[in-house]
Formats: sequence, structure tokens, C-alpha cells
Amino acid sequence: MPYTSEHRRRTRARILESAALHIRKRGVVGASVDVVMAGAGLTAGGFYAHFRNKDVLVASIVRDGFQRLSSMLFAGLEDVEGVPFLIAVTRRYLSRRHRDDVDEGCIVAALLTDIPRQGPEVRSAFELSFNEVVDRVEGRVPASATLSAHDRSIATLALFAGGIMLSRAVNDPALSNRILTACRRLAAPEAYAPNANTGGP
Repeated sequence: MPYTSEHRRRTRARILESAALHIRKRGVVGASVDVVMAGAGLTAGGFYAHFRNKDVLVASIVRDGFQRLSSMLFAGLEDVEGVPFLIAVTRRYLSRRHRDDVDEGCIVAALLTDIPRQGPEVRSAFELSFNEVVDRVEGRVPASATLSAHDRSIATLALFAGGIMLSRAVNDPALSNRILTACRRLAAPEAYAPNANTGGP
């Protein structure tokens, strides 16, 4: 009896979840097809019924990761924009909770060291997805004295990813916290302006 489209959709989702988890833990190279399929409770031979090759899988992880990043940044902030939006997403992303949740945290940051070594299909998926998020953020953040709203959205996302990666890379908890604090202050300096009525991140 052939599998239904719903069964195929659920199986593909299990593979993507397993791949995302193992990429976070092992990187793209360490997340082999065998490892990913075992993590999904499936045999390695079934992989090619869902993905043409590993590059297609990684490109799918990239697109899904950026969609989840968008949800992380925008959920509950639909009616917020300008400086309050910038402060809110900065607190949300550059948080100790996010830093400590490696297994479920933003996979975009986890992928950054691997993406330059991937093929054109993966890098194109990354570039397109990144630009889509930049465009969404651009519509919600203010320009600064030195940056257009577009460039500020690029810089903010770069600071988010780099800050969370660096905060996870060091052993000293105090240094890790300081990295997060410094990045929050740079990303949303308006929160620390004199007489700012926003509270500190």
C-alpha cells in the first residue's frame, strides 16, 4: 500500500528535525545521512525518497531555520515597531536563555561556520533567506545616525548571530554574560540613552 502524502510530510518533518538537532551538535559534516536518519528512527536508504542529496537537505534546513528565526523575532510583536521593536528583539535574541538552549536555539547562528564550505545551492538558500529576514526587520527598525534602516537591519542580524556564537564559545560565565550585554548595548543603544524609559535588556 503506498504511503499517503500526509505520511510523507510527517516523515520529511522528522528528518528535518533530526538534521537540525545534529547540525547544531555536530556541524554539517558530522550530521551524516546515517546519523540524521537514525535520529529520525528511519533507515538510511529512505533518505533519498525525500531529498535528492545532502545539499538539498541542508538548504531545506537553512530555509526552515530562517523561518523559525522570523517567528522568534516577530511573534507577539506584530503591533510593535521602531525603537521598542528593536529593543524587544535584541532582548529576546541576545538572552542568556537563548545562549543556554543550544539544542533548540537559532540554527542560523549554528550554521554560520559551515555555510562558506557548502555548495552553491546551500549558499543561495542562505542568501535568499537572509535577505528576506533583513527586509522584514528593515520595515520595523529605525535608521540610526550612521546607518539606513536596511543597513541597520543587516548589522543587527550580524551582531545577533556573532554575539550568540561568541557567548557560547567561552568558558568564563562572566565573560559570556558580558559579551551578551555588550552586544545588546550596541544593537539597541536607545535603551541606554539618558532618560530612556525602556528598562535595561
